[in-house]
Amino acid sequence: MEWEQETAAEFVRREGHRLVDICAASPTAPVAACPGWTTTDLAVHTATVYRRVAGICTARSTEPPSTPVGSPPEDAPFEWCHAGVELVADSLGAIGVDEPVWTWTDRHDGGFYQRRMIHETVVHLWDAETAAGAASPIDPAVAADGVDEVMSVGMRFRSSGAAIDYPGGSIALLATDTGHRWSLAAVDGVLGIGRGEAAITATDATLTGPAEALLLAMWGRPAPQAEARGDAEIAAAWCAVAP
Repeated sequence: MEWEQETAAEFVRREGHRLVDICAASPTAPVAACPGWTTTDLAVHTATVYRRVAGICTARSTEPPSTPVGSPPEDAPFEWCHAGVELVADSLGAIGVDEPVWTWTDRHDGGFYQRRMIHETVVHLWDAETAAGAASPIDPAVAADGVDEVMSVGMRFRSSGAAIDYPGGSIALLATDTGHRWSLAAVDGVLGIGRGEAAITATDATLTGPAEALLLAMWGRPAPQAEARGDAEIAAAWCAVAP
């Protein structure tokens, strides 16, 4: 799925503000997926990412950012976070999908950030809702695109430039609601991603479930609807690759 710039901007604006509002309503709730964090920490982290991306996209920078985004005022952290949502939404709506811009990956265009910010928002909104009591369903099409995105980005690149250790075995993933298929295997430290028919092959482990469950599992979140078959240790190892 390729997100158009207006669609991405609208999505991040709507869901980003919802994320901040949920965190503000329970500012000291612990975030299970991020040990040691409260929902205030979660909102500030997400808004910091938003502000950093907004700076890159607004400047159309082709070099890594060198200016820090700052910190929220102690007496108004959520206002700072809401302002960050507006900044990134405006920048995503203004930059073209194919417009050149710096990223920490092998894709260098505005479309990268439009897609990345959608899924940054989706996963951390799930974190916020879970901390508040219960998460709402993730749209299957968005979740399936998120699975593909975490494989393309989160499992291949680190913004710090750190090396990634991959499990020795292979895994296949099948989304039961959308029909999407993927496979993952690393050869000599290079991740290979199979999609569709190319993913239908013998693997050491298989993870099956709705696209939402696969997305959460790949991001290391609890996903009881994702059923692991074959080598459970290999399946768990692949689910721990993304940061």
